[in-house]
Amino acid sequence: MTYFPVPGRENLDKTLALATKMAEELGIDSVVIASTTGFTAKIAVETFRGTGVKLTFVGTARERFNSALIAELKEKGCNVCFSNEIKYEYSDQAKTAYRRFCQGVKVAVEIAMIAAQEGYVTTDKDIISVGKWDTALIIKPSISTRFEDLLIRELICKPR
Repeated sequence: MTYFPVPGRENLDKTLALATKMAEELGIDSVVIASTTGFTAKIAVETFRGTGVKLTFVGTARERFNSALIAELKEKGCNVCFSNEIKYEYSDQAKTAYRRFCQGVKVAVEIAMIAAQEGYVTTDKDIISVGKWDTALIIKPSISTRFEDLLIRELICKPR
């Protein structure tokens, strides 16, 4: 478990390196990553290149993400989806509880659920979910109507 002294973008490279290392060590073949504008997606594609890991990027809205980059990511075999286009349930109480760890934990849980909802990851295997620039978790995902089946197996990194 790695703790960053402060939250933020300056932790992205280390977060992705830790996620890559854990995926390799544990044989995890699916990683879900939050990327609002595509900045994180571009770096993640390079970080995970050659690992055989299937990447899924979850943005907040299509209009905030460069359309040429969406096409490029899909051409490279990545999944890309946007939370505002997907119907799912995530209670305010659950969001608040996960935010008590940090905003990235709340996001990592949410994007894992969205990826499962869209069928990009299965619900019977662990994945790595990277929320924000500084948080990575090992999660057994679930769809939103089966939220109680979602398990956080391990915290890889997060800010203090």
